[in-house]
Amino acid sequence: MSVEPPPVSVPAAVPGPWRGVLARFRRHRLAVAALVALVSVALFAFVGPLLWRYNHDDITPDNSQPPSATHPLGTDSLGHDLLAQVMRGTQQSLLIALTVALGAAVVGTVVGIVAGYYRGRTDALLMRLVDLFLTVPTIAVAAVLGHNFAGSGGGWVLIAVVLAALMWTSVARVVRGVVLGLREREFISAARALGSSDLRIMVRHILPNVAAPIIVSVTILVATAILAETALSFIGFGVQPPDTSLGLLVANAQSAVATRPWLFYFPGLVILLIALSVNFVGDGLRDALDPTQTKGPRRRRYLARPAARTDAVPDDVLLSVRDLRVVFAADSGDVSAVRHLDLDLRRGEVVGLVGESGSGKSVSAAALMGLLPPTATVSGSIHFAGQELVGLAEPQFRRLRGSRIAMVFQDPMSSLSPVHTIGDQVAEAVRVHQGGSRAAARARAVELLDTVGIPDARNRLGDYPHQFSGGMRQRVVIAMAIANDPDLIIADEPTTALDVTVQAQVLAALRAVRERTGAAILMITHDLGIVAETADRIAVMYAGRLVEVGTAADVFDNPSMPYTRGLLDSVPRLDRPADEELWAIPGSPPSMTALPAGCAFAPRCGISMPDCSAAVPNLVPVAAGHLAACLRVTPPGDALTGTATTSSIPERP
Repeated sequence: MSVEPPPVSVPAAVPGPWRGVLARFRRHRLAVAALVALVSVALFAFVGPLLWRYNHDDITPDNSQPPSATHPLGTDSLGHDLLAQVMRGTQQSLLIALTVALGAAVVGTVVGIVAGYYRGRTDALLMRLVDLFLTVPTIAVAAVLGHNFAGSGGGWVLIAVVLAALMWTSVARVVRGVVLGLREREFISAARALGSSDLRIMVRHILPNVAAPIIVSVTILVATAILAETALSFIGFGVQPPDTSLGLLVANAQSAVATRPWLFYFPGLVILLIALSVNFVGDGLRDALDPTQTKGPRRRRYLARPAARTDAVPDDVLLSVRDLRVVFAADSGDVSAVRHLDLDLRRGEVVGLVGESGSGKSVSAAALMGLLPPTATVSGSIHFAGQELVGLAEPQFRRLRGSRIAMVFQDPMSSLSPVHTIGDQVAEAVRVHQGGSRAAARARAVELLDTVGIPDARNRLGDYPHQFSGGMRQRVVIAMAIANDPDLIIADEPTTALDVTVQAQVLAALRAVRERTGAAILMITHDLGIVAETADRIAVMYAGRLVEVGTAADVFDNPSMPYTRGLLDSVPRLDRPADEELWAIPGSPPSMTALPAGCAFAPRCGISMPDCSAAVPNLVPVAAGHLAACLRVTPPGDALTGTATTSSIPERP
């Protein structure tokens, strides 16, 4: 019996969404420093006047004095203490900026959501209104309105209202763009199907999904409003004496820049500090609120650590993977998506990689293609056609992708560009690696489309993806994959969401490609029926590890791992009674951040024993070419000639 020590597993508390945002924001050091600066400025503006001995409107006999112990920032020509003036000015400017940002965000959010949700005439009308406001010179109009209503006593509130009324358009355009995409999502359609009102859908389902861009827009508006208020006060249409603001302080100091420069420097530095800090905080919030920007708590770039191999790769083996591990850095802890993967793929062979969603199949494929995100750390060995891929430089990997190794993705509509014709996209796959003329590439595109069974291929070169059915689009993707006669084709769920007839056609196209080019195929799927029909060998994956490998006959006729038996028993069969309830494996796959000790399948296994939670089983021979990772499998005395025995795996109840 071959075992390895169990990994040390410490269950990690999964943080809520906002805890994750805060954790990502804290890793943005510049944004954190900027936030500290903003908090310091706010304390200076709102708490400072309570502690300082002078008020902003106090007049002292020490007029036009440079900085001193009594007046740390000096005094102006009237004897006002400049420190008190800067504190008051910062307070007024911050109040104006926050009011403008919040007011503009509310108006812009409402307009953007309504326009994006209703579309049509409502969208056209509101967007023309947005365009109209965008043509308005904000500072000029605000100056005129501020001047006309200066005697109304509105003070800074009036300035804030005027600026907010003129600055909401940027938020509206951003929100509308997001809502246009959200409106067609399935969860919005489901809410409509439940009978939810438009108002409920917009408030409950759409608004939370546009919160991130709104928050980022607010930070931009704060900085813009600070600068707008400064400009208005500088030209005399902002805050009026005896009150003050940062812009008014700068305006009053312009005539004395040469003789009393401190009057200009200190309020100017505060304006600069606020504007820069708000922008840096906005950058940090943008990265923190966007999960795709997550860089992980420690690793901030893609790391690849090739391992030294101790075994020779046979000549007929095209792809040899040894001890492949893929770890993603996440806020809730490291995610071990692939653990100690060993797999060989011979030339011209079809291997089916099966398992439940989240078992690590697609991550393994992405590792083979070098398409993992920056949060990933890869170690082990991927030996392909005499070349080590782990640690391979991106330019070298780029030369392999599409030429020696090709991939067929799950969703053909997402894999194809909606704005380019089918002919251009297939021809591009040829020209990227082979060069040549456009005419030659289009001729090759016709040949490829004929190969995968596209009727009247020559006349369909000018069609767009939306003019093809799902099965035909998948054939186009296969044509692009085989454009350069690759040695290996990785098909990641190539028949998902296709009906049975179309599935059969796509699989037939893959078989035809294999026969014509001799390419090996790694078929990733959760459909055992597909691998039974197409695969020479089957590799079963669970919780990031291979748990059984063998020929299709071995795995289907003699499953030696309880998980494999569970998958087989979950497949509907025509030879079972019609009233028999469809069986499913009990429980759920484990969290990859908190894997159980020992065998990861033990908590769901009906025949587990205490030892299963004490040791992680390795793959051991069951028969020639048939391996299983289960402690109930007794390896033969001679792995090359012996025959293993397995404890009886009972049929499901």
